[in-house]
Amino acid sequence: MSDAKEVDFSLKVMIDKEKTKVLFAEVDSHFADILLSFLTLPLGRIMRILEKHYGDEAPTIGSLNTLYHSLANLDDAHFWTDGAKQTFLNPASSFEAEYERLKLDIADYQPARYFVCTYCGHRFRSVSMYYDSIQSCKKCGHNSMHEAVAKKGPQAASRDGVFTIHTKSFIISDDLQILPNETGILGIFRILGISDMDKAEPINVTFGFSEIMSLLKGCFISQTPFSDLILNKTRQANSVTVEPEAETSSLNQIENEHNPDSKKMILKVIIQKSTGKLLYAQAKEDFVDFLCSFLFIPLGGVEHLLGGKTPIKAINNLYQSTSDLVNDEYFKTPDMKNRLIKPNLIHGCTSKNNILPLAEECLPVGYVSRFSCVNFPKGQGSYLEGPRTYKVTDDLTVAPFCIVSIVSGLNKQKIPISDVKEEELQIGLKEGLGILKASLTSTTALTDALLDQTSIKQLKQELLV
Repeated sequence: MSDAKEVDFSLKVMIDKEKTKVLFAEVDSHFADILLSFLTLPLGRIMRILEKHYGDEAPTIGSLNTLYHSLANLDDAHFWTDGAKQTFLNPASSFEAEYERLKLDIADYQPARYFVCTYCGHRFRSVSMYYDSIQSCKKCGHNSMHEAVAKKGPQAASRDGVFTIHTKSFIISDDLQILPNETGILGIFRILGISDMDKAEPINVTFGFSEIMSLLKGCFISQTPFSDLILNKTRQANSVTVEPEAETSSLNQIENEHNPDSKKMILKVIIQKSTGKLLYAQAKEDFVDFLCSFLFIPLGGVEHLLGGKTPIKAINNLYQSTSDLVNDEYFKTPDMKNRLIKPNLIHGCTSKNNILPLAEECLPVGYVSRFSCVNFPKGQGSYLEGPRTYKVTDDLTVAPFCIVSIVSGLNKQKIPISDVKEEELQIGLKEGLGILKASLTSTTALTDALLDQTSIKQLKQELLV
């Protein structure tokens, strides 16, 4: 990894001047590695790095911003430990080693953590979020251990590629399809829907850190992120561009991976009858823990859970075209493609009863017997101390449950009690996937995920009666 200020990528870009559109860009493996790293970034990490770079101008990504900020603003007393809270506000990734070797550090990679024996100096790599302390040194037996973090400094980027083989080059479409150059001109034109090149013109474009961050941001606010960035199109949108709704078989695809022992959560929802809108949910800490788990899921993991059918076109294209690449020919290692399209989470971040089939990194043999837990006294994936009750609004804002505040809010919105209905819902795999999907694009995530149009019409009928 190099200093962000010193790295530039030279892209050969073909544009259609008449349509003011980027047709495609030709890139080397180093740029392709940066683009593929988007799939490895946990949702909470994306929130953090975009806000770090853009500040108040960071894009609104559905309900994820409000979820992230409300959890950050919860008093530390709500969490079992301060360490438990910090894990999802700055989530680690199972790709930290790869981030360190990228030509450009867009992920703000986290250096490796170690437990060091103060007696003999032997080091143990910390590879689990849950097992965060060590009892004794396996080499000398002493129990005088302390934690150390590897020094973060500029390093030379990997010359032989990180995700892809360094000798390969790729074509990137305006909407982030990635195709190998070997596909050939006719194959590329057919896939990208290009009929002729009479009015096309090649230009050279330089991409640095700011442009890469703009491209990451563009994935969430546009279906044509390259045109918007390279041709400086002006857009007023500051929220996600939603792909038209399509039938998805994601639920069927992951049924075999689902944990049949996971328990369904009970959610008490308060609905406005006249509009069919879910005003807020009354939730226990298990549901809020479930929402916390969203922040650990990489973009590629979200795509896997939703069968490659998220509502965001650019991310869908990047994921699907990566899945279509031939494994052995283009990827650095035989398992790299599978790691990208079905990425593991860092070990210890989700509960064993999590309703979503989220796979975590495996631990080395014998690791558990020597390590213990400090930050998670009630088990992995348990962040909030309970029993407690929370108010979760439609945009996934989490706050302590307070009757006075709720009544004041209803009065402020001029919603009479006669226009309010209370229902209990069970949250299982289908509902959990629905909330995750809606959180990417909608600021009414709970309504969109949990209330169908039929139930909304019934509520309005009740009001008329």
